Amino acid sequence: MARSDSRSRSRSPSRSPSPGRNESPAGRKSMSRSRSPPPRSRSRSPARKASASPPRRSPPRRSPSPARGRSPPRGRSPPRRRSVSRSRSRSRSPGVKDFDDYVKMSPDDCAFVYGTAGSTKNKLALVSGAKLEMVERELKMYISGSPVAVERAKDYIGYVLEQRSGPRVVVDASKPRDDLSIVDVPENCVAYIMGKGGKVLRGMEEEWGTLMFFAEMKGGEYDGREKLAIFGTRYARRGAELKVMSGVEHKCPGHFLKDRTNLRRPLNQPGDDTDEDWGMDTMILGDSDLSYALGSNGNTRKKLAKASGCILEYLDKLAIMAGSRQQRDNAKDYLNWLLDQRRGPVKVDYESRSDVICLNVPRDCVGYITGTRGASLRETERKSGTFCFINNGDKHRDSSHEELLIFGTSSQQREHARDLVEDMIRMHQSRRNGDGGGGGGYRG
Repeated sequence: MARSDSRSRSRSPSRSPSPGRNESPAGRKSMSRSRSPPPRSRSRSPARKASASPPRRSPPRRSPSPARGRSPPRGRSPPRRRSVSRSRSRSRSPGVKDFDDYVKMSPDDCAFVYGTAGSTKNKLALVSGAKLEMVERELKMYISGSPVAVERAKDYIGYVLEQRSGPRVVVDASKPRDDLSIVDVPENCVAYIMGKGGKVLRGMEEEWGTLMFFAEMKGGEYDGREKLAIFGTRYARRGAELKVMSGVEHKCPGHFLKDRTNLRRPLNQPGDDTDEDWGMDTMILGDSDLSYALGSNGNTRKKLAKASGCILEYLDKLAIMAGSRQQRDNAKDYLNWLLDQRRGPVKVDYESRSDVICLNVPRDCVGYITGTRGASLRETERKSGTFCFINNGDKHRDSSHEELLIFGTSSQQREHARDLVEDMIRMHQSRRNGDGGGGGGYRG
């Protein structure tokens, strides 16, 4: 008994007394906290500290193996500035034989002359006929081409920079130039011709490949009209000139026309008298014919102009055609045939013409290739740049076919339209025979 008592006494200090039933919850809670094991310390023992790994970090960049032949890694360089030039001149300056002249500019001027995605530079190159190459790190625009093209490019770059630095560009009209046309624009029409932010004027430049801006003529007197300078080839300048005149006449009736049918002053721009084949014809349209000949958004007028290769613009009721004799004759024929279609069937004797392809279309396919109200045929014309219609009139020997006439100055245009129509015929016949459309072809 003495032994057991000694054992119990020796164990009693190590045991914690069990809580009684009548203890309060707070007491039980404190007791449970005392019974819980102590929190594990995050500090490692000295023995484990030596073997503990440091916190994870991105591994250092390894140098490439010599066997791969790569150069040793370099330090991180600052972000490289994007070069304006996208040509080979980014890596080297053009050699002496690569350019004929250059224009030195400031960094801001370089960006302004280059334009968005090089649009201004490309426009200047197109109008001048020179090759332009911008090297931003040298702040130079290198110019190459014929002596005339190089001088024009330098002038055009100067005019563009003047638009940025001053309110008005000064053009020396005392020196004769064969690349410049001047159009008088009333003050109340300037904003209309410019458009919001110059958008309308930029659209004319893009359409005709010209450089256009309102300028002050050196040595001239102000007569209440603004001078719109148009630079470019003779064909491009005449097209842009008539486009501006059409807009002015719409905004200010009677400025260029007398009685809505006659020009107040003859058109006489540099280059008009250098070629006997070059000229201008006019045609008076009826009140009901004007809207039909113009079309939605001018699409019908543009179609006839593209198919004939002739400049065609309407100043109120006056249709003006400019170009070579053949181009003007074609444009006049196309316009007359277009207007005749409003009054009834049109029959054309085409055998002696060189600007047409005649395609025999099965009668059961005519409605398919023309489409609802001619929509499909108009789309074919738009894609190919041609003027197309069914040649109606006397019955043909083969009554199972109709003649589709495809007119265009270029043989490539006519052949493209023929291919499109033939694809539509094959597709229609395949669908009718249950072949599933032939797996391709024209889809409108």
